[in-house]
Amino acid sequence: MAPIIYCLLFLAGLFLLIKGSEWFVNSAVWTAEVFRIPPIIIGATIVSICTTLPETFVSATAAVGGQTDMAIGNAIGSIAVNTGLILATLIIYLVPVIENRKEFIMNGCFLICSLVLIWSIVYFYSGIPTYVGVLLLILMLLYIANNIRLARASMDLDIHYDFIDEESVNAQFDPEQPMPEGVSYDESENDFDVSIQETIHRIIFFVIGIVFVIAGSRLLVQSGIQIARLLQVPAFLIAVIFTSIGTSLPELVTAISAVKKGVSTLGIGNIMGANILNIVQVMGITALLSPVPLQQVRNILFFQLPFILVMILLAVVPGLLSRRGFSRWNGVLLVILYLIFLTANILKGSTPVLGQYYF
Repeated sequence: MAPIIYCLLFLAGLFLLIKGSEWFVNSAVWTAEVFRIPPIIIGATIVSICTTLPETFVSATAAVGGQTDMAIGNAIGSIAVNTGLILATLIIYLVPVIENRKEFIMNGCFLICSLVLIWSIVYFYSGIPTYVGVLLLILMLLYIANNIRLARASMDLDIHYDFIDEESVNAQFDPEQPMPEGVSYDESENDFDVSIQETIHRIIFFVIGIVFVIAGSRLLVQSGIQIARLLQVPAFLIAVIFTSIGTSLPELVTAISAVKKGVSTLGIGNIMGANILNIVQVMGITALLSPVPLQQVRNILFFQLPFILVMILLAVVPGLLSRRGFSRWNGVLLVILYLIFLTANILKGSTPVLGQYYF
């Protein structure tokens, strides 16, 4: 009976986490749009940070509770899910072409260097000290600042865009003529209900979203620990295999939306950003809250991080070398690697070839 109860609590925590994240993100984006923050800036900052909100809260909750292995396992597993499942799906269905190669190269190199940095730190310190958490958060701020810089560079800053109301368009301008320079109208950008009722509604859902995320994170971590004990496996593996899939659902939803709309760049950019933030944001906040002495050092050093690095390289390098971008075999290969990653983690010490040496 106990295993069933803990599984139900795990699923309940997952539901609260995802629903809370959705309400939190929607309210945050609405606020940014009301204050006329350009959509490209919103995507580069708020959306990219908020899609890793589940991983951040789950890992932070685990770190505060002393389950640092689970916190790091969640971050590592999320990178594997994002790359081997979600990015692979985008590649297989859309065969995307890299539109902004410079940005893709910068983010790809940043991601690879961040993984190598984490591996080096774990190798020399057998964990992640608090001051390294501070360093990772500084890197996160630099990454976000660079995103904002690139977003602003894609805008024409010499033009002041004055969004006007729908009722004013026909009254001021001839609809047959182009809009005057410096004036822009987009119905979707101007249908904002900023009434007191709507503002209160957004605030309420913002607060409820945060409460749901916190409560869901606690449920997910606590029930995950109990499931690990019942199965007599390390909590690290529960995080790598199960928790990471649940916390990566926002990225999966974004990818599905990109597939439906045929906007592959949106999905790829979100996944690359989520992977980077899983390192600098999730691991950084985890280490800042509590130093991370890893019990699974051998496992992380010789299997988890190297395997993730190989997946990232196979995802990034083809996009760098070929001007056509990706091909379907890239996606198929990533899926195969993710299945190997899952199988190795599930079998643990009895994994063929790897055996007890890595686990």
